[in-house]
Amino acid sequence: CVSALHQEDTSWWTKKTHTPMATLRPTNKVSTNHKACIHHIAHDYYGKRVATCSSDKSIKVFEKDDEGNWHPICQSFGFPGHRAAIWKVDWAHPEFGQVLASCSDDRTVIIWKEKEMGGTGQQGSDKMQYVLAAKLTDFTKGVSSIAFGPSHLGLQIASACNDGKVRIHQGRATDLSKWDLKSEFEPEGSGIGAYVTCLSWRQNRAEKPMLVVGCWRATAAPDLNGTRPVSSSVTVWALHAERWAQVAKLDIESVGKGVGSEVRDVDWAPCMGRPNYFIAAAVGSTVQVWRLDPTRLQVSAGHVEKPTSVLSAQSDALPSVNMAFWRVSWNLTGTSLAASAENGQVKMWKLDFQGNLKQHLSLEPQA
Repeated sequence: CVSALHQEDTSWWTKKTHTPMATLRPTNKVSTNHKACIHHIAHDYYGKRVATCSSDKSIKVFEKDDEGNWHPICQSFGFPGHRAAIWKVDWAHPEFGQVLASCSDDRTVIIWKEKEMGGTGQQGSDKMQYVLAAKLTDFTKGVSSIAFGPSHLGLQIASACNDGKVRIHQGRATDLSKWDLKSEFEPEGSGIGAYVTCLSWRQNRAEKPMLVVGCWRATAAPDLNGTRPVSSSVTVWALHAERWAQVAKLDIESVGKGVGSEVRDVDWAPCMGRPNYFIAAAVGSTVQVWRLDPTRLQVSAGHVEKPTSVLSAQSDALPSVNMAFWRVSWNLTGTSLAASAENGQVKMWKLDFQGNLKQHLSLEPQA
C-alpha cells in the first residue's frame, strides 16, 4: 500500500500480520524532492512504477528495483506544460505503451509518453524521459480529476472539470498527438458554482461503459468554525446509443457537525464475478459504500440508492475529532477497501462473506 497527501514524501507499508485488527508503521519512506504538497500518486498496471504530482507544477516517476527499493527513473517534468497545481495523474493500460496523463488547475489535460534516453545514471534517473505528446484544452476551468477508460474501449480518457462537465476524449494508439472530444455531459448537481471533483470507470468489458461521478457546490458561507455547508451528489452514468445518460443517483448520508461534506473521491470496485456492484466515495469524514443491483441500472433512469455502509474514522490522538477522508481505492479483486485521511492515516476494510465491510487494518504515518 502507498500513500501521500499534503506532504512532500511518500510512504509504503507491507502487511506482515494476520491479526483481526492491526496498526502498521511504514516500512519504506522515499523523499520525492517535491517543493510543495503532493496531491496524488498512481501506480502503473504492474505496480512497478509510481507517479506523483504536486502543487509545485511537477511530476516525478519512480521505479521499484529487484531489492524492493524505489528510485527516480527520469528528471521531474510537468512545467512548462502545466502552469498551475497538478491535481491528478493516471497511467494508461500498458497495451498503449508507457503513457501517463495529468490534469491541472490551468484548464488542461496533458498526455505524456515515455522516451528512452540511453543514459546510465547511478540509479537510472537519466535513462528515461517523459515528453509531451498532446495537450487537451477543451476546458473553461480547472480540471480536478482524470481516469483512463478500460482498455477494451480503446484509448479513452474521462475528465472532471470545475465548469460542471465531464468530458471523454478519444485518442489514437498509433499517434498520441491526435485526440478528439468524443462526448460530454453535466452530472446532476453540477452547473454554475459546482465542482465536479472525481470520477471512476466500471472495469467490465462484457457490459456497456459506465461512470460514477462525484460533485459538490457550496450552499452558504462558511460558519464560525470554518465549515462550509455544501450540497453533494454522486451519480451513475451509462453510455446509450453514443449518449451518456444517468441511470442512478446514490443517496449521501449526512455528515456530522464540524466537517464539510464535500465528495472528494469515488472508486468503482472490480466486479470479479459478483452479482452486485460496489462503489465507494470519500464524503467529508466518512467513506460511504453502495451495493448496486445491475438489473436496476438497466431499466431505471433515475432511482435512488441508499448507502449500505457508512464508515468513519476518528483521530487516535483526539478521539472526539472526525478526520476528513481524501482518497478511496479498492484492491484488484474488489474485496478490500482503503481510504486515506487528512491526518495521514490509511484505514482498510475487508468484505466478509455476507458482503459487509469490517475494518481490519490501520496504517499510521511516521512522526
